[in-house]
Amino acid sequence: MAAVPFSYRTDPAVPTFDDSPPLIIFDGHCVLCSSGVQWMLARDPHGTSRFAAIQTPLPRALYAHYGLDAERFDTFMVLADGHAYVRWAGLLAAARTMPAPWRWLGWIGRVVPGAIGDPIYDWVQRNRFGWFGSRAACFAPSSKVAARFLS
Repeated sequence: MAAVPFSYRTDPAVPTFDDSPPLIIFDGHCVLCSSGVQWMLARDPHGTSRFAAIQTPLPRALYAHYGLDAERFDTFMVLADGHAYVRWAGLLAAARTMPAPWRWLGWIGRVVPGAIGDPIYDWVQRNRFGWFGSRAACFAPSSKVAARFLS
């Protein structure tokens, strides 16, 4: 994964977008992922983070830019300050976009190294459909929070 901040801005395959607020990319067909987004919205209804389902063009272009397979979708991504965070680091980055006390957990969780956090993340990710199910149609936000979603 490219470590250069904002490297996607020079990639002609990535559409231009407002990247000042954090962007959380999730699987809109995954019940666990969609429920996680709903959980975040309920606890931070006026937050600045935005969300986008991997089933839409911009997230797919970002995944390709970072060498990730959007079809396989084996990790969600948090794009913040021009950096892409995935797997365990992505989970912690998502927590840091939230108000306290959730933000604190995103900082405290950094004591768990990726060598431990990533395998746990991967285990849940591999089993998420079996444990939580999937949606036939992509998750659609309510009109109340629709402005926080990129289409």
